[in-house]
Amino acid sequence: MLLDVSEGAGRRASVSDDDFRVLFETHPTPMWVYDPETLRFVTVNEAAMRLYGYTPAQYAAMTVLDIRPERERQRMLAAVRARSDLGRPERWQHLKANGETMEVLTYGRNVRFDGRDAILAIVTDRTEVNRAYRQASDTRSLLDSIVASLPIGVFVKDMEDGGRYILYNAACGEIVGFEPAQIVGRLDREIFTAAQSEAFVAQDIQAMQEARTFSMEEAVERSDRSTRTIHTVKRAIPTVDGSKPRYLVGISQDITERKSYEERIAHIAHHDALTGLPNRKAFSDHMATLLGGSEVEPFALLYIDIDHFKHINDSMGHPAGDALLVEVARRLRSLVRSCDMVARLGGDEFALVVMLDGCDPVAVSRTVMDAFERPFALDGAEEYVACSVGVALAPRDGSDVTVLQRNADLALYAAKADGRSTSRLYEAAMRLHAERRHDLTVEMRQALAAGDFELHFQPLMSLSDDRISAFEALVRWRHPQRGLLPPADFIPVAEETGLISALGEWVIREACAAAATWPGEIKVAVNLSPCQFRDVSLLATVVSALDRAGLHPSRLELEITESVLLSENGQNLQLLHALRELGVRIAMDDFGTGYSSLSYLRAFPFDKIKMDRSFVSGIETDPGTMAIVRAVTGLGSGFNLTTTAEGVETPEQLVRLRREGFGEVQGYLLARPMPRAEVDAFLARRGGGPQADAA
Repeated sequence: MLLDVSEGAGRRASVSDDDFRVLFETHPTPMWVYDPETLRFVTVNEAAMRLYGYTPAQYAAMTVLDIRPERERQRMLAAVRARSDLGRPERWQHLKANGETMEVLTYGRNVRFDGRDAILAIVTDRTEVNRAYRQASDTRSLLDSIVASLPIGVFVKDMEDGGRYILYNAACGEIVGFEPAQIVGRLDREIFTAAQSEAFVAQDIQAMQEARTFSMEEAVERSDRSTRTIHTVKRAIPTVDGSKPRYLVGISQDITERKSYEERIAHIAHHDALTGLPNRKAFSDHMATLLGGSEVEPFALLYIDIDHFKHINDSMGHPAGDALLVEVARRLRSLVRSCDMVARLGGDEFALVVMLDGCDPVAVSRTVMDAFERPFALDGAEEYVACSVGVALAPRDGSDVTVLQRNADLALYAAKADGRSTSRLYEAAMRLHAERRHDLTVEMRQALAAGDFELHFQPLMSLSDDRISAFEALVRWRHPQRGLLPPADFIPVAEETGLISALGEWVIREACAAAATWPGEIKVAVNLSPCQFRDVSLLATVVSALDRAGLHPSRLELEITESVLLSENGQNLQLLHALRELGVRIAMDDFGTGYSSLSYLRAFPFDKIKMDRSFVSGIETDPGTMAIVRAVTGLGSGFNLTTTAEGVETPEQLVRLRREGFGEVQGYLLARPMPRAEVDAFLARRGGGPQADAA
């Protein structure tokens, strides 16, 4: 129906011409009538309501300016004043109720409506039409631009006009040395040599006859008489109606440089980009050649690893690390003969194949290590770097590439285990040890899943009141065949394989759960491996274990050695501070056995230092050891630290430690490590038992 949205909304509009009113109401074209003085809508038909989405109430409060973007309003005012939009179509942008902008064509004319002058506006939505036109135009422009700017040559020939070129882009002209304008409209024979044009024509005929993509590589003479190698693909352009094709399209690419790069690419595929040495693939292929003959000429395979290379990268930056690798490669290259080979396998690992010819492999490895004795100039400083070397001999230690490489790697592993900066020849025992280590790793994974690990607890006694102040949690493995295994039998393997994270998490969780059942003044101490600090979830593990057990953080002591601070010092210190802020106590274990214990007391506010048992064993007879004990006591007093002596086994040791002012003792004199089930009985014998609310 016709809607009157003027101030008298709600009543029917009074239209003098009934035919006009019916047409206005029902016409599918959006229309409205507005007052040219106030610019307010007088009436709006249903089609306009649907198109714009405004309600009658909204129209009643709006002017024709409100359906226009801000930038269109001044133009609209000017058009109304000048009546310039009457009697002819005008393009505008209008706003829908949802904020969407649409493009419209309006036609206005003066009318008398309800006894007053008004303007009738008829609206055509041109949004989709204009968008389609723009898309078609943009597509044509885009295609023209693409063809013109493609880095590969594109051409089209009219085969009904003798193969005359009708398109030839700039890239195509660059290939042959002509401007596109010099090619378009001409035939091959007018441009190229007779032999070249005959070849092109023959290719065109074949491509048109076979109705398939025709590809070839050929040498083409340019306008400057130089020759380039061109790869060209030609094909007849199919017609829409399936009739005989008329046009042929071709795509050409200059592959001269690609051809010249093939040797370079082959070199790159088999050489290390940084050092220029052969890579692992080339090295393995070379070894396969040496081992592939009926009689293998003896040679030594040396695996070389730069000691503490990560420290160079972390402390001096990767450019210094790269410079070190390049210089190591240069020195190793200077050691080999034409019959030998040096390669970089990856990272900081290098390899040598040295034909023995009666040479001593030990002497060869010694020569390699001697090459590292001179300092390396890195970032303006002289750095001394060592290496570890593993040696396997062919064919004695393997006549297969994989086996020989594995054995050299085992020898290198053994050299690192010996403390680095050394070399080891492969021995069969190394393989057996590796197999045992692998088996142990598998068994450890199974033991973690089966719950075969258990905690034993060794008490610590406070010398101020002779009461139990804490228990140290010590993990044991109840192996189904080998019985109860101490940590020394499996912790190193756990650290190497990464199982230490899962095992350490279990230890922290179980230790907190056990401590929650003890009297509230008794703490639990847990040893942390340096490897656990590589786990970003360590802090979350501690928080979770405390929350799960309901244990106050001050009742958990985490014991670390100075090796935690030697590696990744900044990151590990940050984690230690976070743990201490949580309320957890931090103790330095094995104090006095490292190089920098004193400096670390200044770097981090430890709560406790535990003097290593090696100092306790000599206090009864060695005056020097006694002096160290007194020094530790003084440090504890000066830094306000609890001092704990480990390995106390005799009453005389206890007496001396008490006399020197030590805070705590731990050792067999007090008790051996005991299962969790025996802790309550031990505390009862000491005069106290667990309390229900002790946690």
